[in-house]
Amino acid sequence: MRLHIFLIALLVSANLFAQNQTAPPKPIDSATLSKIISQQVKDTSGKSVIRLSDTSVAIIITRLETYTLMLNQVMSTLRRGLDTAEISESIPLIDSSMRVVQKDMTAIGSTNNVHDLYTNRVLLVQLERKLDSWQDVLFKFHDRLVNITDTLQLLRKDTSMRNIPAEDELRGIYVGQMASLIQKWRQVDSANKTNLLHLGLLQNRVAKRYIDVTNLLEDMDYQLTRFSQRMFNKDFSYLWEPPLPDKKGPKFPEVLHRSVRKNLNILKIFFAVSGPVYLIWLLGAALFLWWVKFNARKIKSKHEEREAETILQHSRYLYRYPIASTILLASTLSFLISIQYPIFYSGICWMITAIATTVIIRDSIPPNLLKRWYLLVFLLALYCVNNLLIQVTFFEQWGIFIGGILAIILGIYLLRTLRNTTLPLPKYSRSAIWTFMILSGLSVILVLMARVAAAKIMGAASVVSITMALGIVLMVEILMEAIYIQVEAKKDSSTFISMIDYQNIKSRLKTIFYIAASIGWLALLARNLYMYDALYEMISNMLVAERKIGNFTFSFSSVIIFLLIIWLSTVVTQILSYLLGYTGQSSQPQKKLGSAMLLIRLAVLAAGTLLAFAASGIPMDKLAIVIGALGVGIGFGLQNIVNNLVSGIILAFEKPIEVGDVIELGSRSGVVKEIGIRSSKISAGDGSEVIVPNGDLIAQQLVNWTLTSRTRRVDVVVGVAYGSDLKKALTVIKEYLVNQEDILKSPDPTVLLQNFRDTGVDIQAMFWISDLGQAGVTKSEVLTDIYIKLQEAGISIAYPRPQQFQFNMETGIWKQQPAPTPATPSAPIAAVTPTPAGTPPGAGGTGERPSAPESPAPNP
Repeated sequence: MRLHIFLIALLVSANLFAQNQTAPPKPIDSATLSKIISQQVKDTSGKSVIRLSDTSVAIIITRLETYTLMLNQVMSTLRRGLDTAEISESIPLIDSSMRVVQKDMTAIGSTNNVHDLYTNRVLLVQLERKLDSWQDVLFKFHDRLVNITDTLQLLRKDTSMRNIPAEDELRGIYVGQMASLIQKWRQVDSANKTNLLHLGLLQNRVAKRYIDVTNLLEDMDYQLTRFSQRMFNKDFSYLWEPPLPDKKGPKFPEVLHRSVRKNLNILKIFFAVSGPVYLIWLLGAALFLWWVKFNARKIKSKHEEREAETILQHSRYLYRYPIASTILLASTLSFLISIQYPIFYSGICWMITAIATTVIIRDSIPPNLLKRWYLLVFLLALYCVNNLLIQVTFFEQWGIFIGGILAIILGIYLLRTLRNTTLPLPKYSRSAIWTFMILSGLSVILVLMARVAAAKIMGAASVVSITMALGIVLMVEILMEAIYIQVEAKKDSSTFISMIDYQNIKSRLKTIFYIAASIGWLALLARNLYMYDALYEMISNMLVAERKIGNFTFSFSSVIIFLLIIWLSTVVTQILSYLLGYTGQSSQPQKKLGSAMLLIRLAVLAAGTLLAFAASGIPMDKLAIVIGALGVGIGFGLQNIVNNLVSGIILAFEKPIEVGDVIELGSRSGVVKEIGIRSSKISAGDGSEVIVPNGDLIAQQLVNWTLTSRTRRVDVVVGVAYGSDLKKALTVIKEYLVNQEDILKSPDPTVLLQNFRDTGVDIQAMFWISDLGQAGVTKSEVLTDIYIKLQEAGISIAYPRPQQFQFNMETGIWKQQPAPTPATPSAPIAAVTPTPAGTPPGAGGTGERPSAPESPAPNP
């Protein structure tokens, strides 16, 4: 916008400013400009570029104000200047860093040290990233200044401002504003050119250093390649021989002093370049510690002291040692996540992890194992110092040999201890110890063969891998404990965390964490063996390489990406099902989410499939081929599967059943636990789970007891003896049902005389309850109470009498004697057998017993 403003001013007086643009701009007052404009207007030669107009005064004035405002904004931006002070002040740091690396590369008489070379490479990589980011910032600034220049040029060519007001009064006002606009344009143009010059010089300085760093990085990669090729060559004297004349070098104290000083300088440069990242790490650690303490206080406030202490004691490490656990978590994640660290920084992280591990485990392991752990930490400290040395000395050679022997003895002891220990150790502890012993043995063999550089790498890798393995295991346990404390603190809230059952997700989550930790440990081992870059390049080339099957081109990376996205989609659907479905926190599953959950799962799977095709680079026309092949498969034998899939979609939209509904399907009944894409799960009353295809739920007759509500009618049949006061019995049962709290008042309970039987009179009681899950318990209580009420009212429960038979032994003639008149029982029956639910009318009451089987007997 600023450029447009100035353009208008120049267009109004296009012939006025035909001066040389390299000359400094001269201010023009409004009087001079007015005279020039008047001359232009009176000029009848036909060459005038300014015309009088009385029809576009409002448009001209509006544009003039717009351009003036635009130039003011541009000028304000240019006066504030470009934020390049940090870049200018940091260039000397880049220069000093490159001098350190150049000095090492041109040093004469020093033995090549892979740790030193790798540290230099890490420093160069950090410098390259920093310079690259600076170049991006400078290019953005340059684009902004170029845009301002283009806008100024467009403003100058704007012909709409060549029309000036015809009225003298308006023309005077217009000319004054135009003079001010032209002056602003000249100022903006001058400031913009100055900024472009300053930015160009700074870009040149940054680009030169970027090229120098890139060249140094290429030389460093070449040296590392040469070192890897001759790593197993003899590079020093044998232990039993004095050093070779050309390998004597300086003494150990001198080498140690120079090495520590150099690595401290590199560490300072490293933190100066990447300092903000580590401030974020420290802030994250502080937030994690606060989060843990906050959740612990919340648990204590919600529970009694003893109960809260019991809950928190399940967190063995994080609750007892919060500071040490936080330090261990931050330091371990720090060296696992990134691989571009100086060796000094890595050693500091390893020692911090080892010390924090010692604080955590010192009270939970036997004293003999604790002593061996102290020895292991001591070996780690020695190797951390040894990694800093930039030259090999005879003293260092003996130190590597002794350290390797101690490591082998320690490994043998640890293997023997594993056979008898009851400590909950990870699954692959024995494999880690064997790796430790093998690498230590190789270190001893190599140092005996005077391959000191290779022996140093093997020894350091063995000790670092075994000590950091324990730290990584503790890191996983601390993460699990943090999740446990969070779940316990939020259990009674309304957030989604309260829906999580920790015991259900514990094993799965721990498995995922251990897989990630194992990959990190293997990467750490590869980095310490300096095989990481080679392995990474080899695996990358193998994955990226294109392969063909006929006309179809693919790569392993695309296949892995495809399968990974499909797997992640499946995991996401399972997590959603868990969070929005049955979680184990309550006896009743969440209702009315089953259909929505099914639709969400279908949407996630569909989106995951499309994303997998897109991310893996598989052309979408191949998807059409897959769909066509699927259609052929449906025609040949997948009808049932497709039927169930479509039925699942129908269930999702029509919603005849929901998760938590009590249904009857054929001879089976139970509670709907899950509505899946192909099939649904029904939890039966006997504890079994029935997998029902969705097609059966659509095709068969289905009874849903809880489609609209969970209320249910309960029928109770009671038999009373003949001779009893029936009206009194009906009244007693009715009054009892009306006064029961668990029985709904609407609809009212109903008591009816049902049937006359041989053994007595059946009375049927019908009432409604609010939760059908309590039908069995309620029916039992009602039967028991009715029996007591009837007994108190003097009404006897009917029970069957044995029948007497008289048979005529004449052939073909058997006569049954009439049964005697039943007598009134002297005492009521002591027990009542309740009628099973769902007994059809006329099947007998509670007091009815099955008659004994009739068998003919001879008449004496």
